[in-house]
Amino acid sequence: MRFWQARELPFYRSGELFCLAHRGIPSLAPENTLPAFREAVVAGVDGIELDVLETADGVVIVRHDFDLERTTDGEGYVWERTWDEISRLNAAYRQPEGYPPTPVPRLDEVLALIPGDMLINIEIKSHHWRPTGIEAKVVELVGKQNLVERTMISSFNPLVLLKVRRLEPQLALALNWWDEDVPWLLRRPRLLGLVRPDCLHPSLAVVTPEVVARAHRRGMRVNVWTVNNRPMIEYLRSIGVDGIFTNFPELVAEVNRAADLKALKLAG
Repeated sequence: MRFWQARELPFYRSGELFCLAHRGIPSLAPENTLPAFREAVVAGVDGIELDVLETADGVVIVRHDFDLERTTDGEGYVWERTWDEISRLNAAYRQPEGYPPTPVPRLDEVLALIPGDMLINIEIKSHHWRPTGIEAKVVELVGKQNLVERTMISSFNPLVLLKVRRLEPQLALALNWWDEDVPWLLRRPRLLGLVRPDCLHPSLAVVTPEVVARAHRRGMRVNVWTVNNRPMIEYLRSIGVDGIFTNFPELVAEVNRAADLKALKLAG
């Protein structure tokens, strides 16, 4: 495990930041809903990021929060509610007045929406330290849609990623990382050698040039979350970051265009 190297991934283009739409484009539509992902498709991003949880009756839904209060007109925890109950909620409840009611989507609905040239990053949310069974359902849904080659599974929980690797070794894996409100064992992160992920997903608060260089020595790509201003995107590009999770994909496109123009001028 000491000398492992991450696998090569076909998603990235040399010299360009990879742009991942964070929960779709929540600046234009309610996060983690079909309208938000449609906006990402229209914007032509490289990939989308979404979060999944499991309902009380075992349906895999696209949702970030464990509870229902922040973005819907429901209450309680997702795992306490059936799909029938959650499907009746309005995920646009906190949007400006006049925004049409919008349901919480199932994972299979979102997977069917994404075009064939776009990466899908599925973050499996974990409220237990041990895997719960959602991993097998996610792998099955991805396989049914023939999306294994352009799907990445990410999680803060190393055991979730190890379970996914056992179920489908061809799926790309990414370890999420930040150092706040997590057990000490998950900080720094200490378990990279155990998980051997293809990508490292550090928060903006913990990424440094040294982190990027160390990850690259292992062959890992580094995708940073969540970055919503152009100067920071430019800085992250300058230190070698490979991809950006953002609510504003146009900013990543602007940085890439400016870098391309600069390279052309230097070449001329």
